[in-house]
Amino acid sequence: MEYMTSELVREWIDRAGINASIAARRAGVSASTLHRILTDQVDPSIGTLREIAIGCGVDLSLTSGILSDWRAAATARSMFEEGYVVAKNDIADWEPRLTRLAEGDNPVEIVSAAARASAPLHRDGATWCTGTMTVGTVASAGDASGGRWALSGAAGLYLSDTGEPTPAITILWCDDPRSVSQLLAASAVRTTDRIDRTTLAVVRGEPELFAGSFTRGLTRYAAPIQIIIDCLSLGGDVAKDAREEAMTW
Repeated sequence: MEYMTSELVREWIDRAGINASIAARRAGVSASTLHRILTDQVDPSIGTLREIAIGCGVDLSLTSGILSDWRAAATARSMFEEGYVVAKNDIADWEPRLTRLAEGDNPVEIVSAAARASAPLHRDGATWCTGTMTVGTVASAGDASGGRWALSGAAGLYLSDTGEPTPAITILWCDDPRSVSQLLAASAVRTTDRIDRTTLAVVRGEPELFAGSFTRGLTRYAAPIQIIIDCLSLGGDVAKDAREEAMTW
């Protein structure tokens, strides 16, 4: 679950059973500084945040991992996809970031930067599956889950038919990855902890992701720009092909 900094700090204060004035004194910050943090007027440094945590009896640790933020892809879509709508407060920070991260100021470079930052294979709760499975098997699991779903990645780029083997790496965006993974397991699809063996990644998609999805035959695919973003995030030949496709737009 994601928290705003203000929500996290307020939770610490409430859990400690103290008020903001006591928390500020214990942390060695002014009451006005803590007020600005609690009202999202300032982004505190890690050092300040840790002092507030200690003042509330909380141990704050800093960890790192592969960046995988859906907002990066959503920002690129809002910039270049007509009719795509996402809450402005969700993406306010990402438009300037993408401009800084891109290796050029053209749309393909900005979309490529969004792809690197969104990294769906590394999203929390993503399930990596391996082995031979047809696109139809994957689509059936999506349907049977009863929620929203859409294929992306290699299957979306190449618009594979339902009877064809699922190309690596295909992404199945869905509302409930656990349910879909269980349905795939019933079809003898195996999970793996090795990304180099992954054929299919089952990933939870935020509601906005499914905007612009389309159906071809019995298979539902993510919006074309989402497919391009996802393919660029995968690297290798599929990313090269996606980049060539994007250059024609």
